[in-house]
Amino acid sequence: MGKKVEKVAKEKVVTPVEEEGPRNPEDYVCTGNLEVDFTELCNRMEILEIPLVVPRHPAVPLSGLVDEMQSLSASDKSTPSSAAVGKEHISFFRPCIQVEMESDDPKLVKAIYIRAWVIDQRYIFIFNKCLPALIALQTVSLWNVGLTEATFTALVAILRQCTSLRSVVLDGNPIAHQPYYLLMNEDSQIQHLTLRNNQIDDVGAKLIGEALSTPRKCNKTLLTLSLNFNHITDKGMGYIADGLRLNRSLLWLSVAYNQIGDEGAIKLAKVLSPFALTHEEIVERRLLQFNSQESRRSSSLRRPESKSDRSSQIESSTAIDKSQKSAKTAIKKKDKKEMTFLEKVTSSTTQVILKKDDFKILKRGSISAELKLSKTKMIRSAKEKRNVSADQETQGIQNPLLEPGEHQDGQVFLAGNVCLMSLNLSHNQITEVGVKALLATLKVQISQARPAVDGRSVSGLLRLVLTKNAFPVTCEAYTSLQELTTARDPMAKHHVVCSPPSTHGESRVQGWTHRLQ
Repeated sequence: MGKKVEKVAKEKVVTPVEEEGPRNPEDYVCTGNLEVDFTELCNRMEILEIPLVVPRHPAVPLSGLVDEMQSLSASDKSTPSSAAVGKEHISFFRPCIQVEMESDDPKLVKAIYIRAWVIDQRYIFIFNKCLPALIALQTVSLWNVGLTEATFTALVAILRQCTSLRSVVLDGNPIAHQPYYLLMNEDSQIQHLTLRNNQIDDVGAKLIGEALSTPRKCNKTLLTLSLNFNHITDKGMGYIADGLRLNRSLLWLSVAYNQIGDEGAIKLAKVLSPFALTHEEIVERRLLQFNSQESRRSSSLRRPESKSDRSSQIESSTAIDKSQKSAKTAIKKKDKKEMTFLEKVTSSTTQVILKKDDFKILKRGSISAELKLSKTKMIRSAKEKRNVSADQETQGIQNPLLEPGEHQDGQVFLAGNVCLMSLNLSHNQITEVGVKALLATLKVQISQARPAVDGRSVSGLLRLVLTKNAFPVTCEAYTSLQELTTARDPMAKHHVVCSPPSTHGESRVQGWTHRLQ
């Protein structure tokens, strides 16, 4: 008995369970839960140190900050245990993905924040699987993640698949060929784009300006653009100003902490005030006007608006019916059914009077098929014409080249870009010459602005920031500019200037509470 038991035990030990091989990450179907999907794909990609997916801590309000400072000043300096400090220190520097969720639902991630760890091709592959599955994703913020040209191009393709995405932040990611304009294509759905500290120079500014608008295409979705802390000079600012000529969607532009001087400020001022069209823009304007006129003519022929047109159409149809009735009497009785069907179709589609000889040639089997085929062809062609004219009409309404212009000295002048509401040119190299040009532009916008329903003027710049430039604060042009912008700026009344705290302890807390009050 003992030997039999040993044999059974040996047999059980000898037959091991077959270990599962490495699972293919291509076969994984994402569930929409970022933490589960990201961890599983990292395991399948055999990544040793898997970044954590953690909820992002909300911003601490000022009241909570004051309470915390008061508690620190009142209590003694109590240091936690060394083990807890070491654990927090390690978790702080470990790569992680911070997420914001709606109602704490892991399947409703609305924002992703990644800070200071390199995103290589492995993570690009994982994000290509994970991000399109997030139905509520609206914001992607990647700071200092070491993007290259290859990973950036792949990231752009991934972001295009995220249908609900609206905001993209790519700060601290300098790329050699500066392909940031790919995020501003004509079919892009991004509304808020931040490209700070990316070493963007005049070459990158030219690509961005062309992405904003050209005579034949323009971006219609981007609302805010931040290009702070880059290397844009007067030449690059001129390219961006050219992009603002025909762009009517951008509302907020910030080019602070660059190398822009008077020449760039003057070029920008010329675009914000009435400017003359170039030869290429005039050619495109005439082509658009011709297409819009043709679409209006075709629509008027399809849909008569006046009662006289309708009455004339009814009279012509009755005359055709009378002539067809006279021709109908000469046909044999056996062809009466076919002729009645033929008359109905011809009167509603072609309205052509057929002769007796034509009716004799037609056969019973071919009449209905040919007439149905001709009728469907006519309906399809009419629908196609309708769609083309509708597209032309929408393009004509949205294209700024069709805005009313003025003819002066053989040139066509447009009213200029009055859609840009906020402009930040602080910390540049603008002198009093550039300030005077911007002041003159603002006065022109105010004089040509149309009042809204409530009586306020909302056309043109409402906020213009020029602090920390190469002109004295006491210059007359800047003082006048401040008076105009303060009256127009909707945020001027709520702007609070806080100076840095001077002392420690209770006086520091009292200073913060005094400023909050």
